[in-house]
Amino acid sequence: MTIILGREKPVIDPFDLVASRGVSAPCRRFMLTFMDYTYRVGRRLLENVEKVSVYAPVRGAVKGRFRGVEVCVVKLYFGAAASAMALELLIAAGAREFVVVGEAGALHPSLRIGDILIPTWGVREEGTSYHYAPPSYTPRPDPKLVELLEEELERIRRRGIRIVKGGVWTTDAVFRETRDKVERFSGMGVLGVEMEATALMTVAHYRGAMLTVVLSISDELYGDEWREGFRSRKLRRTERICVEAALSALASRRCVE
Repeated sequence: MTIILGREKPVIDPFDLVASRGVSAPCRRFMLTFMDYTYRVGRRLLENVEKVSVYAPVRGAVKGRFRGVEVCVVKLYFGAAASAMALELLIAAGAREFVVVGEAGALHPSLRIGDILIPTWGVREEGTSYHYAPPSYTPRPDPKLVELLEEELERIRRRGIRIVKGGVWTTDAVFRETRDKVERFSGMGVLGVEMEATALMTVAHYRGAMLTVVLSISDELYGDEWREGFRSRKLRRTERICVEAALSALASRRCVE
């Protein structure tokens, strides 16, 4: 069955829902993440940290200050549908700038475990984004946030960590990342695969919010055998760098100029 892109006002509108509850976002700027480790790192890097309640399905949320700027760090549920729902409600409550810190599997030998991918476009194999944009739409991040994020990553990265920009493949089916699809998408210039990026970029664009994504490479799908590094020290080091860069980009004065 083909997904029908609705044209009329939704029955449940997130802005109406948030207004009816009388809630507002505790911050304007948000670092969104999915992993326990990156959430803990983000929390530790903030000053004056306090737990906050957000009107959205999340696994944790704190507010603090980074370089004097108020920022929230939120741990989302995995997957396009759940994370897009949370993003919708945060935007409706007044949040405007987002950096998403995640993990991805590498599709091309140019990326190894512990490297960094900044998605600049995406292949949509999740279902959520098709309710916001037609099949011809190519999701992209906010260019200003990409620039700020890249500058911060270059400033704080360690030797041996590559930073690459390129395509990302977002899928709902982790166990259907088949060899033929890996080779096909890699040949198209897609560098990594994960579960949320294209949906979040599409929703942010639809709502007029600023959002970009940074992905630590956690595993490699392009070799003869799958190679994973989910518990490796190199991945943890890279994730610390990505979190610091995300918070630095959000705290930049240029973020909202």
